[in-house]
Amino acid sequence: RAELLPKEELEDFPLESLKMVGYLFQKNVGHAVIRSSEGKIYRVKTGNYIGQNFGQITSVSETEVKIKEMVQDSAGDWSERESTLQLVE
Repeated sequence: RAELLPKEELEDFPLESLKMVGYLFQKNVGHAVIRSSEGKIYRVKTGNYIGQNFGQITSVSETEVKIKEMVQDSAGDWSERESTLQLVE
């Protein structure tokens, strides 16, 4: 991710502190409704960045958000990790 781009709001939060609380379909695009640990609501779609590990949303459905993160191991090597936020009923 280019450092020249401003960070998106949800990049300030650990992924574990975020919850998917809803789904919207607007202008032929699916959006997840995400609630932060502070109770603030955000609308995100595929391509948005989320979490503190350079996470990028790869897909949004009515029940989950799939995220590709870049994580660094103890040796300093970077690898991709898939994560998911499930809809909280």
